Amino acid sequence: MNDNILDIENLHVKFKTFDGLFSAVRNVSLSIGYDESIGIIGESGCGKSTLSFSIMHYLAQNASVEGSIRFKGEDLLLKSEREMEKYRGDRIAMVFQNPYSSLNPALTIGFQLDEVGMHHQKLNKKEAREATIAALRLMNLGDPKSIARRYPHQVSGGIQQRICIAMAILCKPDLMILDEPTTALDVTTEAVILDSIKDLREKLKMSLMYISHDMGVINKVAEHVVVMYNGEIVERGPKQQIFEHPLHPYTRALINCMPRGSVVKEKTKLNTIDGYVKMRGAEETGCPFADRCDKRTDTCELSYGIREVSDRHWAACDRAYATDIPDSTAVKLIPKKREDVHGPLQPKELLKIDGLQKIYGNRRKVHAVNGIDFSVQSGSVIGIVGESGCGKSTTGHMVSGLHVPTEGRILFDGTDITVGWRKRSKETLKNIQLIFQNPGRSLNPSHTVEQIIARPMKRLAHIDDRGKRRTMIIDMLKKVDLGKEYLSKKPRQLSGGEQQRVAIARALSISPELIVCDEPTSALDVSVQASVLNLLNDLQVETQVAYMFISHDLNVINYLSDHIMVMYAGKICEYGKRDEVMAPPFHPYTEALLSAVPEVDPTKQRTAIALGGQLPDPTKKPKGCPFAGRCHRQVGEICAREYPPMVRISDTHYYHCHIDPTDA
Repeated sequence: MNDNILDIENLHVKFKTFDGLFSAVRNVSLSIGYDESIGIIGESGCGKSTLSFSIMHYLAQNASVEGSIRFKGEDLLLKSEREMEKYRGDRIAMVFQNPYSSLNPALTIGFQLDEVGMHHQKLNKKEAREATIAALRLMNLGDPKSIARRYPHQVSGGIQQRICIAMAILCKPDLMILDEPTTALDVTTEAVILDSIKDLREKLKMSLMYISHDMGVINKVAEHVVVMYNGEIVERGPKQQIFEHPLHPYTRALINCMPRGSVVKEKTKLNTIDGYVKMRGAEETGCPFADRCDKRTDTCELSYGIREVSDRHWAACDRAYATDIPDSTAVKLIPKKREDVHGPLQPKELLKIDGLQKIYGNRRKVHAVNGIDFSVQSGSVIGIVGESGCGKSTTGHMVSGLHVPTEGRILFDGTDITVGWRKRSKETLKNIQLIFQNPGRSLNPSHTVEQIIARPMKRLAHIDDRGKRRTMIIDMLKKVDLGKEYLSKKPRQLSGGEQQRVAIARALSISPELIVCDEPTSALDVSVQASVLNLLNDLQVETQVAYMFISHDLNVINYLSDHIMVMYAGKICEYGKRDEVMAPPFHPYTEALLSAVPEVDPTKQRTAIALGGQLPDPTKKPKGCPFAGRCHRQVGEICAREYPPMVRISDTHYYHCHIDPTDA
């Protein structure tokens, strides 16, 4: 029997468009063994998803495919659509990046999951529902019976993605393909899902293809790493070898872009990759990375081509550490300091939150935020971190006026603004801006970039002169590394990173005092994320704007923040300066969050603290500590009976817990 469950040989995928014939996957050959896992890494547009779609026969009609894809010895490219029905889901399952397109909005979650069990596992209705509840419980979802009765739009994006993974697990496939399924999830959920996938793979002897742009995630689930760029495999090999000694300049640049725990904004800028992934014509040859590579020479093209450089390590280029050209990554990019630009800082209390609460619904009340107090200083960054449903986005939306608090007060520069945005003054609307997680959905698709940025300038800043507005917009585009040629472009003509830069330019165009950033980098490639984080830091130094930066990525929070606020079930667990919260963490939940952060270096993998129990039911206000049901360091019955007291470590650092401070 063949040692491999999947063999791909000389795969070419081309798309016929109005602009010509473009190559999405070019001459790709790889194998996956039985009970083996590989990780495919690269930026958006590198052909990772197209490769997976080719395996599943999910390509559009304008695609042409050459080569072979053999699954257990049978060539899938020769199969008809009817024959492929026997393979999809049952033998090869796929989890997509976007759960919105995977779930039927007109059917309940339970019905859709039951259908999988009945169709693929031939279960009866009762057995299918039991399997559905078990799969949802495996995904660490609180009250799975209630979730099974809901429709997709009634749960968060993170929960939707966990439902899609549960759907794939119900099929018990031989090969599972996961296309960036944890990109939008928080680290604890991600750790649970990755551990569940690993356990399931070992139990069912299942093979795995995991697609991601995050090397840390790949390290957790994959044994071998395949690096793709512009449709080609540029390097592949064992993950430790790829990390410790990458040979292709792109592999090294990609790893260097990722924020680490020790990298902070005051010491260095993040490394970035100049340029972007361009569409490649079918007739173009040579190194696809040459136009972005700082190690290129005139003789590069002569020796370019995939070859085995050591045992199981293949690379198309070996110039990652070439010494004939100075190494740009060896030069530390020192950021500007606020003191150097504006002189000694005199911070003032810009935003004060007092007893803020938000309850949704009338009959069945959902307690989203349960009475929190904090403040934001002018010119500073507060990072808000926590799992999906902890209330961090709701807090940001109340500050920006999208939601009206149920109780509590919001004071901005001494003025009470505890009302919706429609009742706020234009001056307040101008001074508090919001950057959303998904730039594609927050930018008007029918407007040009110039119209998008000009709208708040005209309506809130009263800049009525069109010529003056255009000059200011061009200047702002330059600050976010976009040229004036973008003025006439519409959002659909921009990449995700470019869309987010336009969203940042729009927010900054009217010189606000506070920007609420709601996970603005979570859906971006690591190279684009690094560029956006550098940009946000530089613009803050220049303008002295304050950020409320909401994220589930602790490495990003650690890099950008001055203060960190950890939230759980609508409450603040821990608050303090960045270094006070990150090392060492005092609250057990902060400790669990930090243990679950994927590590870029495969030799430094942490053991994630397994959180027992389920997330608390948001429809029931907890009496004691909201984290008590999952805490790995419970003191006793007091945890479930009484809300924990505030333990103050310093003037700037406190946490809420029953654990004795001397034992923390």
